Amino acid sequence: MPGVLGETFRLLAGHFHLLTLLVLTVWLPGHVGLNYLEFFGPQADPSFQSLRLAFLLQACFDPLVVAAVISAMARIKLGLPAPYGEILLEGLRAWPRLVLVRFVIYTALALPIGFALALGAGPASGRALGGVVGIVFGVIATVLLVRVAVVDSVVVLEQANVRTAWSRAAALTLGRRRAIFGTLALIFAVLITLVITLGLALRAAPDLNHFVVRVLVDCALSVGQSAFPIALFLFYWRARG
Repeated sequence: MPGVLGETFRLLAGHFHLLTLLVLTVWLPGHVGLNYLEFFGPQADPSFQSLRLAFLLQACFDPLVVAAVISAMARIKLGLPAPYGEILLEGLRAWPRLVLVRFVIYTALALPIGFALALGAGPASGRALGGVVGIVFGVIATVLLVRVAVVDSVVVLEQANVRTAWSRAAALTLGRRRAIFGTLALIFAVLITLVITLGLALRAAPDLNHFVVRVLVDCALSVGQSAFPIALFLFYWRARG
Protein backbone atom coordinates (compact mmCIF):
# COMPACT_ATOMS: atom_id res chain seq x y z
CA MET A 1 0.00 0.00 0.00
CA PRO A 2 2.71 2.62 0.82
CA GLY A 3 4.34 1.92 -2.57
CA VAL A 4 1.14 2.60 -4.50
CA LEU A 5 0.32 5.66 -2.41
CA GLY A 6 3.77 7.15 -2.88
CA GLU A 7 3.80 6.48 -6.63
CA THR A 8 0.31 7.97 -6.94
CA PHE A 9 1.44 11.31 -5.56
CA ARG A 10 4.70 11.20 -7.54
CA LEU A 11 2.78 10.70 -10.78
CA LEU A 12 0.30 13.40 -9.82
CA ALA A 13 3.10 15.88 -9.11
CA GLY A 14 5.33 14.83 -12.00
CA HIS A 15 2.60 15.10 -14.63
CA PHE A 16 0.55 17.83 -13.01
CA HIS A 17 0.33 19.92 -16.18
CA LEU A 18 -1.12 17.07 -18.28
CA LEU A 19 -3.53 15.96 -15.57
CA THR A 20 -4.68 19.55 -15.07
CA LEU A 21 -5.47 19.89 -18.78
CA LEU A 22 -7.36 16.58 -18.86
CA VAL A 23 -9.38 17.22 -15.70
CA LEU A 24 -10.25 20.82 -16.49
CA THR A 25 -11.43 19.93 -20.00
CA VAL A 26 -14.61 18.78 -18.25
CA TRP A 27 -14.51 20.35 -14.83
CA LEU A 28 -13.56 23.95 -15.63
CA PRO A 29 -16.83 24.61 -17.51
CA GLY A 30 -18.55 22.36 -14.98
CA HIS A 31 -17.41 24.37 -11.98
CA VAL A 32 -18.14 27.64 -13.76
CA GLY A 33 -21.73 26.42 -14.28
CA LEU A 34 -22.12 25.08 -10.75
CA ASN A 35 -20.82 28.23 -9.10
CA TYR A 36 -22.80 30.46 -11.43
CA LEU A 37 -25.97 28.72 -10.26
CA GLU A 38 -24.95 29.13 -6.64
CA PHE A 39 -23.97 32.80 -6.89
CA PHE A 40 -26.24 34.13 -9.63
CA GLY A 41 -28.85 31.44 -10.23
CA PRO A 42 -32.56 31.59 -9.45
CA GLN A 43 -33.19 32.42 -5.83
CA ALA A 44 -36.01 29.86 -5.52
CA ASP A 45 -33.82 26.79 -5.17
CA PRO A 46 -30.26 27.20 -6.49
CA SER A 47 -29.04 24.19 -4.49
CA PHE A 48 -31.44 21.87 -6.32
CA GLN A 49 -30.33 23.20 -9.71
CA SER A 50 -26.66 22.82 -8.73
CA LEU A 51 -27.29 19.28 -7.51
CA ARG A 52 -28.87 18.28 -10.81
CA LEU A 53 -25.98 19.73 -12.81
CA ALA A 54 -23.40 18.12 -10.49
CA PHE A 55 -25.08 14.73 -10.90
CA LEU A 56 -25.09 15.10 -14.69
CA LEU A 57 -21.42 16.02 -14.78
CA GLN A 58 -20.40 13.25 -12.39
CA ALA A 59 -22.43 10.51 -14.07
CA CYS A 60 -21.98 11.41 -17.73
CA PHE A 61 -18.82 13.45 -18.14
CA ASP A 62 -16.48 12.50 -15.29
CA PRO A 63 -15.97 9.02 -16.89
CA LEU A 64 -14.34 10.87 -19.80
CA VAL A 65 -11.83 12.39 -17.38
CA VAL A 66 -11.18 9.01 -15.75
CA ALA A 67 -10.72 7.29 -19.12
CA ALA A 68 -8.26 9.97 -20.25
CA VAL A 69 -6.28 9.83 -16.99
CA ILE A 70 -6.01 6.03 -17.22
CA SER A 71 -4.86 6.23 -20.85
CA ALA A 72 -2.24 8.81 -19.87
CA MET A 73 -0.96 6.67 -17.00
CA ALA A 74 -0.65 3.60 -19.25
CA ARG A 75 1.39 5.56 -21.78
CA ILE A 76 3.60 7.00 -19.05
CA LYS A 77 4.25 3.58 -17.51
CA LEU A 78 5.20 2.24 -20.95
CA GLY A 79 7.54 5.15 -21.55
CA LEU A 80 5.49 6.45 -24.47
CA PRO A 81 4.69 10.09 -25.27
CA ALA A 82 1.43 11.31 -23.72
CA PRO A 83 0.28 14.34 -25.73
CA TYR A 84 -2.94 15.93 -24.55
CA GLY A 85 -4.82 15.59 -27.87
CA GLU A 86 -4.11 11.89 -28.37
CA ILE A 87 -4.88 11.08 -24.74
CA LEU A 88 -8.20 12.91 -24.96
CA LEU A 89 -9.12 10.99 -28.13
CA GLU A 90 -8.32 7.69 -26.40
CA GLY A 91 -10.50 8.75 -23.50
CA LEU A 92 -13.33 9.66 -25.89
CA ARG A 93 -13.19 6.21 -27.50
CA ALA A 94 -13.51 4.47 -24.13
CA TRP A 95 -16.01 6.96 -22.71
CA PRO A 96 -19.32 5.36 -23.87
CA ARG A 97 -18.32 1.90 -22.63
CA LEU A 98 -17.20 3.28 -19.27
CA VAL A 99 -20.43 5.25 -18.80
CA LEU A 100 -22.47 2.11 -19.49
CA VAL A 101 -20.43 -0.16 -17.22
CA ARG A 102 -20.53 2.37 -14.38
CA PHE A 103 -24.28 2.83 -14.83
CA VAL A 104 -24.90 -0.92 -14.52
CA ILE A 105 -22.60 -1.31 -11.50
CA TYR A 106 -23.90 1.69 -9.56
CA THR A 107 -27.52 0.91 -10.40
CA ALA A 108 -27.10 -2.64 -9.12
CA LEU A 109 -25.59 -1.32 -5.89
CA ALA A 110 -27.96 1.62 -5.44
CA LEU A 111 -31.24 -0.29 -5.77
CA PRO A 112 -31.03 -2.13 -2.41
CA ILE A 113 -29.82 1.03 -0.66
CA GLY A 114 -32.73 2.94 -2.19
CA PHE A 115 -35.08 0.25 -0.89
CA ALA A 116 -33.62 0.71 2.60
CA LEU A 117 -34.09 4.49 2.40
CA ALA A 118 -37.69 4.04 1.27
CA LEU A 119 -38.27 1.69 4.19
CA GLY A 120 -36.77 4.26 6.54
CA ALA A 121 -39.28 6.89 5.38
CA GLY A 122 -42.15 5.00 7.01
CA PRO A 123 -43.20 4.71 10.67
CA ALA A 124 -40.71 4.69 13.53
CA SER A 125 -40.38 0.89 13.47
CA GLY A 126 -39.81 1.04 9.72
CA ARG A 127 -37.18 3.76 10.10
CA ALA A 128 -35.28 1.66 12.63
CA LEU A 129 -35.40 -1.36 10.33
CA GLY A 130 -34.53 0.81 7.34
CA GLY A 131 -31.50 2.17 9.19
CA VAL A 132 -30.21 -1.32 9.97
CA VAL A 133 -30.88 -2.54 6.43
CA GLY A 134 -29.21 0.61 5.03
CA ILE A 135 -26.06 -0.02 7.08
CA VAL A 136 -25.94 -3.66 5.98
CA PHE A 137 -26.43 -2.79 2.32
CA GLY A 138 -23.88 0.03 2.63
CA VAL A 139 -21.25 -2.41 3.91
CA ILE A 140 -22.10 -4.90 1.16
CA ALA A 141 -21.92 -2.15 -1.48
CA THR A 142 -18.50 -1.05 -0.20
CA VAL A 143 -17.19 -4.63 -0.32
CA LEU A 144 -18.50 -5.08 -3.87
CA LEU A 145 -17.07 -1.76 -5.03
CA VAL A 146 -13.63 -2.70 -3.69
CA ARG A 147 -13.99 -6.08 -5.40
CA VAL A 148 -14.38 -4.39 -8.81
CA ALA A 149 -12.30 -1.30 -7.97
CA VAL A 150 -10.09 -1.58 -11.07
CA VAL A 151 -13.01 -1.95 -13.48
CA ASP A 152 -12.34 1.48 -15.04
CA SER A 153 -8.85 0.40 -16.10
CA VAL A 154 -10.21 -2.91 -17.39
CA VAL A 155 -12.79 -1.12 -19.53
CA VAL A 156 -10.38 1.51 -20.87
CA LEU A 157 -7.26 -0.60 -21.47
CA GLU A 158 -8.76 -4.01 -22.26
CA GLN A 159 -11.90 -2.85 -24.10
CA ALA A 160 -14.03 -4.88 -21.68
CA ASN A 161 -17.80 -4.46 -21.74
CA VAL A 162 -20.69 -4.87 -19.28
CA ARG A 163 -20.59 -8.65 -19.65
CA THR A 164 -16.84 -9.21 -19.19
CA ALA A 165 -15.64 -6.31 -17.01
CA TRP A 166 -16.98 -7.59 -13.66
CA SER A 167 -15.18 -10.94 -13.56
CA ARG A 168 -11.94 -9.55 -14.95
CA ALA A 169 -11.85 -6.73 -12.39
CA ALA A 170 -12.65 -9.12 -9.54
CA ALA A 171 -9.82 -11.44 -10.60
CA LEU A 172 -7.32 -8.57 -10.66
CA THR A 173 -8.23 -7.32 -7.17
CA LEU A 174 -7.94 -10.76 -5.57
CA GLY A 175 -5.50 -10.58 -2.67
CA ARG A 176 -5.23 -6.80 -2.95
CA ARG A 177 -8.62 -5.62 -1.67
CA ARG A 178 -7.50 -4.57 1.81
CA ALA A 179 -4.65 -2.58 0.30
CA ILE A 180 -7.02 -0.97 -2.20
CA PHE A 181 -9.48 0.01 0.53
CA GLY A 182 -6.72 1.37 2.77
CA THR A 183 -5.14 3.39 -0.04
CA LEU A 184 -8.44 4.94 -1.12
CA ALA A 185 -9.31 5.71 2.51
CA LEU A 186 -5.99 7.52 3.01
CA ILE A 187 -6.41 9.56 -0.20
CA PHE A 188 -9.95 10.41 0.86
CA ALA A 189 -8.70 11.50 4.29
CA VAL A 190 -6.09 13.79 2.71
CA LEU A 191 -8.61 15.37 0.34
CA ILE A 192 -11.36 15.79 2.94
CA THR A 193 -8.84 17.46 5.27
CA LEU A 194 -7.92 19.83 2.45
CA VAL A 195 -11.59 20.57 1.72
CA ILE A 196 -12.31 21.32 5.38
CA THR A 197 -9.22 23.53 5.67
CA LEU A 198 -10.15 25.52 2.56
CA GLY A 199 -13.76 25.81 3.74
CA LEU A 200 -12.64 27.22 7.08
CA ALA A 201 -10.26 29.62 5.33
CA LEU A 202 -13.03 30.93 3.07
CA ARG A 203 -15.37 31.27 6.03
CA ALA A 204 -12.72 33.19 7.98
CA ALA A 205 -12.12 35.54 5.04
CA PRO A 206 -15.57 36.30 3.54
CA ASP A 207 -14.04 38.70 0.99
CA LEU A 208 -12.40 35.73 -0.73
CA ASN A 209 -15.65 33.77 -0.94
CA HIS A 210 -16.69 34.96 -4.37
CA PHE A 211 -17.28 33.45 -7.78
CA VAL A 212 -13.75 33.44 -9.25
CA VAL A 213 -12.05 32.16 -6.10
CA ARG A 214 -14.62 29.39 -5.66
CA VAL A 215 -14.18 28.25 -9.28
CA LEU A 216 -10.39 28.16 -8.87
CA VAL A 217 -10.60 26.25 -5.57
CA ASP A 218 -13.07 23.72 -6.99
CA CYS A 219 -10.88 23.19 -10.05
CA ALA A 220 -7.82 22.59 -7.87
CA LEU A 221 -9.74 20.02 -5.81
CA SER A 222 -10.90 18.27 -8.97
CA VAL A 223 -7.29 17.93 -10.13
CA GLY A 224 -6.40 16.55 -6.72
CA GLN A 225 -9.18 13.97 -7.02
CA SER A 226 -7.39 12.45 -10.01
CA ALA A 227 -5.32 10.66 -7.34
CA PHE A 228 -8.17 8.13 -7.10
CA PRO A 229 -8.06 6.85 -10.72
CA ILE A 230 -4.25 7.00 -10.66
CA ALA A 231 -4.06 4.80 -7.54
CA LEU A 232 -6.59 2.31 -8.91
CA PHE A 233 -4.72 2.21 -12.22
CA LEU A 234 -1.51 1.36 -10.34
CA PHE A 235 -3.22 -1.54 -8.57
CA TYR A 236 -4.47 -2.74 -11.96
CA TRP A 237 -1.02 -2.34 -13.53
CA ARG A 238 0.72 -4.27 -10.77
CA ALA A 239 -1.91 -7.02 -10.76
CA ARG A 240 -1.58 -7.45 -14.51
CA GLY A 241 2.15 -7.79 -14.07
